[in-house]
Amino acid sequence: MEENFTIGIIGGAGKMGNFFKAFFEKKGYKVLISDLNEGLSKVELLKQSKVILLSVPMETFPQVVEEIGNYVKPHHWILDICSLKVEPVRVMKKFLKRGEILATHPLFGPYEKSLRNKIIVLYRVRGKNCYSWFKETFLPEGVKLVEVSPQKHDQIIALSQVLNHFWLIILAKIIKDLSYPLEDIINLSPPSFERQLHILKRFAYQDEKLYAKIQLDNPLGKKMRRIFYQNCKLLTQTFNQNNYKEAEEAFLKYFKMAKELAKRLEELLGPENF
Repeated sequence: MEENFTIGIIGGAGKMGNFFKAFFEKKGYKVLISDLNEGLSKVELLKQSKVILLSVPMETFPQVVEEIGNYVKPHHWILDICSLKVEPVRVMKKFLKRGEILATHPLFGPYEKSLRNKIIVLYRVRGKNCYSWFKETFLPEGVKLVEVSPQKHDQIIALSQVLNHFWLIILAKIIKDLSYPLEDIINLSPPSFERQLHILKRFAYQDEKLYAKIQLDNPLGKKMRRIFYQNCKLLTQTFNQNNYKEAEEAFLKYFKMAKELAKRLEELLGPENF
């Protein structure tokens, strides 16, 4: 670690900012923060720091980046942790004309006790030193680093986050509407459904405003919800038809399609580790 290697976190008093503050301090780095009515001003933070981590909401991100643009020097390393990548990368390219830029997206929340097997998405916008440092810092923690373009990131994340959260909210609403006792649901859940309940229970610790942003700000979110609706409507009409034989044939066709996909997933993911 070079002398005076200080990490400054804009938004350091927020949940993710605080998470990374604790992480970097545990790694031995000096960490400064700038936040509303707390810590240093953004300008002073840049003067005293080499690495600048932008941990601010998507709606204020462009304003913050523009605000610090004139104070970023060639020695600075700037990285963001936005949950979308196309627009933040465009904004950073526009306003940050000096320094290195690394776009990242941690696919986990601020309450994780360990980073082992967690995923962080990377996209090297400019420079190679910040990129190398980031890998050397996080790989020993067991983190899986996935390098992907902003465009592909936003496409896939619309499925893996937007549609995933959408389905879980629907599941929660159905459980609520049915009014079945949760104890009975748990006691009569086969392993596959119990796993979904375990995933749903993680919502208890999540920030609803952050999840609203993930759900509503992704430009592909409407497309994913529309595809979900169209498939629900199609399969409901198909399986609910009065002709049992035709419904059965349709079910078998779709189930075989799911089995083929499942076999490919097994090849890629390996055996279950639940």
